[in-house]
Amino acid sequence: MTIYAIVNPLLPSPKDYPRPIWTLISPAGILQGGNPYFVPDFAKHFEARVALAVRIGKLGKGIAGRFASRYVEAVAPAVLFTASDLLRTLKEEGLPWTSAISYDRCLAIGKFINLPFDEIPACEYSIGIRPDGAEEETIRNCIDDAALLATCIETISRDNTLKTGDILLVGLSGESLQVMPDMRVTLKINGYESPGFNIR
Repeated sequence: MTIYAIVNPLLPSPKDYPRPIWTLISPAGILQGGNPYFVPDFAKHFEARVALAVRIGKLGKGIAGRFASRYVEAVAPAVLFTASDLLRTLKEEGLPWTSAISYDRCLAIGKFINLPFDEIPACEYSIGIRPDGAEEETIRNCIDDAALLATCIETISRDNTLKTGDILLVGLSGESLQVMPDMRVTLKINGYESPGFNIR
């Protein structure tokens, strides 16, 4: 399985990059069902960003955008934990971002649901983070239109063979929430709530 993350919202000026800019997330980055997220010690500040996980349903390369709908099997809400202070430093120094956004258990994916391709832009996915004893903070997001998802699939498959089970992280939120131990995370999509997990 390969995980491709569209990172345009993390760029300094996203509007200057009309085409999808992507990077890889290690498969070891997936936080397995219900396990807690342990805040790492290699940076001082970690943030949660909501994204839409799109699961590929069949093999394909050089996929034209008009055929992208044939390759999407299911979608799910996801949360990507980024080392925000390290990411800022790497950007300023012009270095690769990998160490700030791809590390063990940095990505939690909720329950996948089946949606017709043209209904995916209308779906709302969200993360909620509740500090112990405090009110939950929420980030909600959605994809603007199906053409964006089709363009992401076309761009990535131009140079890479998409395989069954591969995941695309699209619609990554530019907004984020700082995470610390003793918080609880929930993931929702179109009202469906996935099992939550703790931050430690």
